[in-house]
Amino acid sequence: MALSRRKEITDLLVSELKKINGDVSTFDASYTYNLDISNNCFRRVKFLDEINDFPTICVNAGTESRIYDTAGLTTGELNIAIRAYVRAENPITTAESLADDIEHIVYNLGDRSNIGILDMIIEGVSTDEGLVAPFGILEIDVTTRYQLNI
Repeated sequence: MALSRRKEITDLLVSELKKINGDVSTFDASYTYNLDISNNCFRRVKFLDEINDFPTICVNAGTESRIYDTAGLTTGELNIAIRAYVRAENPITTAESLADDIEHIVYNLGDRSNIGILDMIIEGVSTDEGLVAPFGILEIDVTTRYQLNI
């Protein structure tokens, strides 16, 4: 059950991130995505030398920890690593714009009680700071808390 919940959460995040299309957000009509990823979002780690189309987002589920409650509510915390690759004249600015788009999606997934998500929190955001220009690498760490026994 836990493995399928991890997969459901990761698949949900990937499908929502694929909506970054340079158009108006489906969550909030006042937000327009900064970039268009052209459906380049994958549920596995890819490295820079494997990427042909930019920007590209890779989502990887990490470790899960369990919190057992005596009242019968068992929750899990899943660490998710999001790595994105961009190519631009100013890759740091482009990576930061993509970070804004990803943050918008993570914080607007809302109550997804049909698969038990309680909340998603961005724990950290970092870029390569221009180290591999004209490419840019963005890393976002997300912690997802969800109910296991629904």
